[in-house]
Amino acid sequence: MECTVSWTGETGTRSSMGFVAETGSGHVLAMDGAPDAAKPANGGQNLAPRPMETV
Repeated sequence: MECTVSWTGETGTRSSMGFVAETGSGHVLAMDGAPDAAKPANGGQNLAPRPMETV
């Protein structure tokens, strides 16, 4: 299976840990990192599953 994963940057998902995956058939899946309590600007926002949850 082919999949392209792109980092959305800090503006794409309101999270500096956001990613978007697009499959070879054109389906799209948003992913987000875990929140970082010590440095909220460095973590995700719990807006989507974490990348390893989708494996």
